[in-house]
Amino acid sequence: MKIEEITLYNFGSYEGETVFDTGEKGGRNIVLVGGKNGAGKTTLFTAMRVCLYGYMSMGYKNQNAYYLRAITKLINNTAKLVRPVEAHVKMRISLNNGRGLDEYDLLRRWKLDESLSEQFLVTKNGISLTAEEVADFEKFLLSVIPPELFNLYFFDGEKIADFFMEEGSNTRIKNAFLTLCGYDTFDIMRKNFKRISAGKGKSAPALDDYLSAKDALAKAQEQHAHLVERLKACIDGIEMCEAEIAALEKDYHQKGGISQEEWDQKLYTLKDEEKKRETWNALLKKWANELVPFLMIRERILALKVQIDKENSSRKYRNFCEVIECPEIAVLLGKKSDSVKMAAFKRFGDNTQPILDLSIEQSAHLLGQINNVLEFEAEKIAKCRRAIKRSIMLSAKIREELDNSNVSSVQEYMQNRAKLFEHKSALLVQQVEIEHQVAESSESVHDAESQLARVQSRLEEELKQASITDISAKSIVMLDRLQQILYRRQIEKVEAFFRVEIKTLMRKTKFIDDIHIDDNFNTHLYRKEFIAAEKLQEVFATNSQEQVIAMLGEAAVVELMDKANAGTYSEAVRYYCNSNTDGHILPIEIDKTSLSNGEKQIFIMALYHSLVQLCNHELPFIIDTPFARIDTEHRRNISEHFFCGLNGQVFILSTNEEINSTHVQIMKDKIAATYMLENTDNKRTIVVGDSYFEV
Repeated sequence: MKIEEITLYNFGSYEGETVFDTGEKGGRNIVLVGGKNGAGKTTLFTAMRVCLYGYMSMGYKNQNAYYLRAITKLINNTAKLVRPVEAHVKMRISLNNGRGLDEYDLLRRWKLDESLSEQFLVTKNGISLTAEEVADFEKFLLSVIPPELFNLYFFDGEKIADFFMEEGSNTRIKNAFLTLCGYDTFDIMRKNFKRISAGKGKSAPALDDYLSAKDALAKAQEQHAHLVERLKACIDGIEMCEAEIAALEKDYHQKGGISQEEWDQKLYTLKDEEKKRETWNALLKKWANELVPFLMIRERILALKVQIDKENSSRKYRNFCEVIECPEIAVLLGKKSDSVKMAAFKRFGDNTQPILDLSIEQSAHLLGQINNVLEFEAEKIAKCRRAIKRSIMLSAKIREELDNSNVSSVQEYMQNRAKLFEHKSALLVQQVEIEHQVAESSESVHDAESQLARVQSRLEEELKQASITDISAKSIVMLDRLQQILYRRQIEKVEAFFRVEIKTLMRKTKFIDDIHIDDNFNTHLYRKEFIAAEKLQEVFATNSQEQVIAMLGEAAVVELMDKANAGTYSEAVRYYCNSNTDGHILPIEIDKTSLSNGEKQIFIMALYHSLVQLCNHELPFIIDTPFARIDTEHRRNISEHFFCGLNGQVFILSTNEEINSTHVQIMKDKIAATYMLENTDNKRTIVVGDSYFEV
């Protein structure tokens, strides 16, 4: 299948008619479409999917209101101003019928008036197909690229990681694997054998048990996959709620909206600052009245203090003399009276006549005031003034915020916010419930697998002993056996492809050394590491078998047992505890969640390329955001080995920060056409042919 031409009319940002000529030219199979974010690349990606598959491209099982609403949003906004409005996507494709090429024109057209209607018209080699023929053609398209392969051939670099890494990835990989290999026909054959066996009127109880166990396993797996999808939808809903809450809060605050509590807090702060300034101003006034005048005559204040100190000393001397001159004390002192007076004079040192003549109380009060003046720090006045200035500035800022704020819409804001939080809370409760159900369904799948293994073994034993061969029963068992053998052969091909691809794409020498895809299609990655003998002995000596497997991985333990030629785990422990080797290189399983985003993307692209190589048909790849999470260092390898290595047409929708001139030069011999998308006013996409950024 090759896409020769794409036409968009009033679709998304493509106003009017836009045509892309995408046919291969001289063996060149890459169509490079460049544009900045918002230019219309993803719209083109969506248009191609919708044209081919309609509602199924969006994951719906029928044409419902959600699909029609999504299409209505995709119709060009300018064109929608006039009703009725028409829009369509048209694709010309060529298909090989075994003898030559048939050319098909696919036209998916919409008309929007009071409601939206859709038509899907097909012409083959210029002849219009009837409604019945169109329905058959749609079924044929689904057989070419079934829904299980949508995400592989319509490759979105931002979302492809979910396909290979998120919960339920093994089921998605299995379905894609079966479809690519054509092994989905096994289920049809098995149903026919089951019908034939049931038609005999009776069957062996073991066969009934086997068929029941097989159906129970399929039902358990389907239920588990359904719950996983519900869980994903729930998590997406929670993320959407969080985004809406953030957008609501941002919009509300940008429009000056604040809560009543914030408004009251600002008013309280404003009043508090006014009270502080009143206190500081009163303090400045008090200092101005009581201290500042005296600070201006500091020298005189010091002189006054000296005078008071002298008069206090003189008073003490006079009082002392009066005491010793009284008759009773004078008789006791006798001739020593003069000596005592002399000693007192030396101690107090002054008999100056008083000028102020203050009382003791007056003197103490005045000295206290003088000390207050002398001990006062002038810097306090400056600090107080600075505090007042800061307070004034803060008050001005708060008044400005109040002037620019409003609480008029706070009720509506709080109601909308409360609804979103209520919805988010309900989703969180639902998430917990579904996670519990997922865990239970996973256990049910495990139990169903164990039960199937038991009844299959019993059925095989019964069939061996049966006197009359039950062809249908044996065919069912044989088919399941054959299915497992063929699965394993193809899986081993994928593993072999992957080992080559990962070494080609990844520049690290010690990244992923091996891969194993188990029977349940879970992927296990391994890196070979040297484990010293002492470390290995310590691990065996201090841990149980389950703990050793958890530390080293099951593959490493199996390899150790093989190297020791041990039949049991305990024999392997004895062997290595007595071993004299330096150590062993073992395949240690890598936790995929520990990989960086870039490493995950390279692992996914390597696995993706390995998987699609199982397809024997030449199908187009449409790749949006090709270098999601890929660092600059690895983009050259991706361009050279991944894009150029895909079998079939390759549409690459890229920004200039992804595919640049260096990558274009690498792919130049494979590029059939280039287009530039420009959307400067975020309204209309302009397409420029034979152009790509600075190239």
